[in-house]
Amino acid sequence: MKIKLPSSIVKHIDHSALVNGQAFDANTAIHTPLGKYTCVHYGIMIPNLPAPFNFLNMIVVAGQPLVKIFRNSHLIKTSDLDTANLLIGTAATQPNLFSGYSIQHECLLATNGQYLKFGNDLVIEVNYPDIKATRQGHAFNYEIKLKATDKIAHFVKLAGSMYEHWSLLCEYQGYLVIDGQKTQVQGLCTFEYARGVNINIPIRFFTYQILNINNHTQVLFVDTHGPMGLVLQSRVYVRSVDHHGGIYERGLESVVHEYEPEPVTTPNGIKMRLPRVFEWQVNDDQGNLLISIYGKANGDFKYGMAGGYAGSYQYSGQFKGQHIQGRGYIEYIDPISN
Repeated sequence: MKIKLPSSIVKHIDHSALVNGQAFDANTAIHTPLGKYTCVHYGIMIPNLPAPFNFLNMIVVAGQPLVKIFRNSHLIKTSDLDTANLLIGTAATQPNLFSGYSIQHECLLATNGQYLKFGNDLVIEVNYPDIKATRQGHAFNYEIKLKATDKIAHFVKLAGSMYEHWSLLCEYQGYLVIDGQKTQVQGLCTFEYARGVNINIPIRFFTYQILNINNHTQVLFVDTHGPMGLVLQSRVYVRSVDHHGGIYERGLESVVHEYEPEPVTTPNGIKMRLPRVFEWQVNDDQGNLLISIYGKANGDFKYGMAGGYAGSYQYSGQFKGQHIQGRGYIEYIDPISN
């Protein structure tokens, strides 16, 4: 059972709906842990890659959060603030490319967030609108160059600047190399940033999904619940290279028809179930069907999306009355209650 707070209350707590639709401000801070913000997140997510990759993500958490389902206590060598974790996720790699680091001893992070180096595993350079991600010297390597648009989706912007999380629509091109085989790639992706103070938000369920509908349109689906089925956010964002798009909640439905037969156990000892077959849909502002998605997971979930999993799925459905199909990106956290 899901419980939704009245929108009048939500708008006083979360101001994200008030700023969505505005162009990205190039002076927006993307700093590393600083002052009251003891935990920050950087992310690059690329859906709809060709096999054997399916997807590519680079998910960084610098400073360990108190939020239990996002936390990786087993990686802490010195302190929460000194601990970073990185997932480089793709279907093509075994074992999982998930690592923890001492920020002081194993990373080089510019305070302004424009240069981020994690051991010998990843370098991210940011000079808006140009972003570059490089991994060299391994069996799986890449160089991805992003050109960020000014189309920004604000997921959360809590009152009092307690926590904020946003996503920039980007165009990218580059190459992936695995075992000496080089693959050229290009398309749409996201660059994301979040920062938060040291509080424990009681999140019980989280999914985030990205679909590239075509060469210029991207759809994001976010569903986050707190205790007793309280809906913290359930939205669909639509944006394109040449349009800021909109946020849609009307008639939103999401259901998992089938889970993987066996639950997984995270390195922190938390049991979770992962989806195998699922559906979601939402209406436009006039009450007409905007998008409906039927998805089947590809069985390539990787641990390290904070304290959960990320992978890909095959989907079919409708968008604005037209048939669509492709390969989506999914993040998923669904602990099994003891």
